[in-house]
Amino acid sequence: MSDTPTAPSINSNAIGFDLKNIDGKSVSLENFKDSKGVILVFLTNNCPIAKMYQSRVKDLQEKYAKLGFPVVAIDPADSREDMKTVANEKGFNFEYLHDADQKISFAYGAIVNTHTVILVKEKGAYKIAYIGAIDDNRDETKITTKYVETAIASILAKEEIKTKTSIAKGCTITYRK
Repeated sequence: MSDTPTAPSINSNAIGFDLKNIDGKSVSLENFKDSKGVILVFLTNNCPIAKMYQSRVKDLQEKYAKLGFPVVAIDPADSREDMKTVANEKGFNFEYLHDADQKISFAYGAIVNTHTVILVKEKGAYKIAYIGAIDDNRDETKITTKYVETAIASILAKEEIKTKTSIAKGCTITYRK
């Protein structure tokens, strides 16, 4: 196995997971069987860039969960206790999962915080439709392209996603060996 995570291919099958949320309950893709897809965001608490994106992740959940695309944040770095504290302080409205052994984050190629993957359900199975950044600028006032929102709009309109990959910016995720 390589020391550097490599993202799976667009249109490949989603990587299943069964991770504990901040309340200690197991959550897997099966929990979202009634959804059209899932927005996975790899997010940690201590990265300044990730902190800038916390409200944007909440906004994605607010806007897209009701359209069939709930947000699931996966944290490969922090303790579940720290995750719970931050989630409560910030009022997280999405599932926030602890990737204790870091295997899921690694498998999805998460190199930095805010690495985002859109999964789309096709014939009962999830496929990877988009991998990359949420948008093109950490400064909310300077965003010109909202990659995730544009991709979801294309999916809902049954159109081809024009930008299927982008480069997520954030603090590097440290993988334990």
